Amino acid sequence: MLLTDSNQFSTKMQVQVLTTGPFDQTFTYSTEGAGVTRGQVVMVPFGRREILGVVWSISENSTFEGTVKDIGTILPFQLPETSLDFIYWVANYTLIPLGSVLKMVLALPPAEFLKVLKKPEELPTPAYSFDHTVTLSVEQQQASYAIIQGAKTFIPFVLDGVTGSGKTEVYLNAIEHVLKNQGQALVLLPEIALTNEWLERFKRRFGFEPQLWHSNVTVKNKRQTWQQVLKDQPVVVVGARSALFLPFQNLQLIIVDEEHDDSYKQQEQNHYHARDMAVVRARLSEIPIVLASATPALETMSNIDKGKYHPLILKGRFAEATLPLVEIVDMRGQSRNQWLSAPLVTNIRQCLSNQEQVLLFLNRRGYAPLTLCRGCGHRFLCPGCSVWLVQHKHKGQLSCHHCGFTQNLPPVCPTCQTEDSFVACGPGVERIEEAVRKTFPSARIQVVTSDQLSTPKAIQTIIDDIKNFKIDILIGTQVLAKGHHFPLLTLVGILDADLGLNGGDLRASEKTYQLLHQVSGRAGREQKQGRVVLQTYHPDHPLFLSVQNHRRDDFYACELHQRQAQQFPPYGYLAAIVVSGLDEMTVERYAKTLARLAPNADNVTVLGPVPAPLARVKSRYRWRFLLKSSQAMALQPFLKLWLSHPSLKKATGSVRVSVDIDPYSFM
Repeated sequence: MLLTDSNQFSTKMQVQVLTTGPFDQTFTYSTEGAGVTRGQVVMVPFGRREILGVVWSISENSTFEGTVKDIGTILPFQLPETSLDFIYWVANYTLIPLGSVLKMVLALPPAEFLKVLKKPEELPTPAYSFDHTVTLSVEQQQASYAIIQGAKTFIPFVLDGVTGSGKTEVYLNAIEHVLKNQGQALVLLPEIALTNEWLERFKRRFGFEPQLWHSNVTVKNKRQTWQQVLKDQPVVVVGARSALFLPFQNLQLIIVDEEHDDSYKQQEQNHYHARDMAVVRARLSEIPIVLASATPALETMSNIDKGKYHPLILKGRFAEATLPLVEIVDMRGQSRNQWLSAPLVTNIRQCLSNQEQVLLFLNRRGYAPLTLCRGCGHRFLCPGCSVWLVQHKHKGQLSCHHCGFTQNLPPVCPTCQTEDSFVACGPGVERIEEAVRKTFPSARIQVVTSDQLSTPKAIQTIIDDIKNFKIDILIGTQVLAKGHHFPLLTLVGILDADLGLNGGDLRASEKTYQLLHQVSGRAGREQKQGRVVLQTYHPDHPLFLSVQNHRRDDFYACELHQRQAQQFPPYGYLAAIVVSGLDEMTVERYAKTLARLAPNADNVTVLGPVPAPLARVKSRYRWRFLLKSSQAMALQPFLKLWLSHPSLKKATGSVRVSVDIDPYSFM
């Protein structure tokens, strides 16, 4: 339970400090200075160094009898009570240590806080204006009005509109209301690639740029943003999932754009889902939150059905644009290595003759996912991961997309010493580019993947080239599938619609539908009719027929029925445990020991341990458990009891145990 005593004291007293170390406990320190309160950011001695922390509680009558060190430095920052409650809630739900959550909130290196202590900064105050040249439709006005009316009340809104329906304009209108009331707003976006176009629209609307928060932002800008949100300045922050942990003093609205996107799920180290944690953040702050998507997550749709979330529906595309026509092409009769079907080639020719743009979509980077020797069958494997190396022909390299390992393609096979014996198996976007250049030699072609969009400048250059009609044919991965508006793009070719259905992911069908729906929505977003050519080896699959006929709700109803029958989310709970280490036998022994110590519980099923499908990543061997329970039994108490068993404290060496509540990856 959180302690809420924030009385100041003037004599030397003991305080409980939560540090940014990976600990699920506070540590006792003393201080003589007056004015230290709960939430105060401090520097404290910890071993031979000083680390950041926050005063978690004040001890009037402490019984601690050990040596108590003094707080080192009292910094001029105090986290709001909402941030402290959020730290506690996130840690309790996700089982991330309290200190690790605090580290995400403080977000900056200790040296940055000391800079401000030595020389306080003057923070810029945005001068904004409101541009009302965009006229909202009746549907948009009604949706925006509902959000504004929900101010200072916890209401989770689901802004559910088809691609191109103008969802962004709806929530920008609500943000205007926040700024007029000198409040703060947070907009979460799933991809950095989305931010440039979004920023351009925002600046036109309000006359200033919002504060950015993601991995490419400089430490100086992050330091200023961190102070601005804490000092109650009217500000709009747009960023990736980590922006959710900023210590907003006067947060009045949260937007989660493309709320279905699985990049909101933090997959490494501290596992959490930013969308779900954003809903909690809104509840603690008693403010509205808007979850915007053309394809909401099934969990979100289930919460609408239960009456927990309030839907705001936009049925029509903006400016009277129509939904694209979808043609399904059966690829079973195509010859081997023919990536472009005859109907797709015909449609591309028509677009080029009409001076329109084409997007060819394949969610696979590189030239080929596998390279092998014709003579002996040798395959190139990553030395640190149990995956094949992906050939990147433009770079002349083989790369691992899990650990980043690269090597040059050798002139001879390392096994049989045969020269020029390598053959590429399967297509990546670079191989599609090769085929397209042969078929359309005069077309202006651009490959767009995360490799090309590595910096904001590179992103902006490519987007400008598309909008200025310097590109005829785009070939890209999912970075182009959502959020972008290209007026001249009228044709989308989905080259391998079956790709996302492979593997054992329970959300495979849902993710595939969402991705295909989103990428299809790039076509015909203005006056010209959009067309989609969907290539598949399963032309009668219900999922593809739902995409073709724009029958999203029917597909969702079928998926929810199947989930309910199996008690999978949103009708049950899942948690994953991954045991990893540098020694294969040690990891296996530890996983089997862990299995023997599992508590008995009627409503919990423990599956495993088994070697993970990705049995080795970054030189670490991996074994997995999967836990499943009904909605009547939360898994956190079970996991806490299990993982706190005294026998497990004897674990030594490189073994790590990672817990993932509500897992999205099963690899």
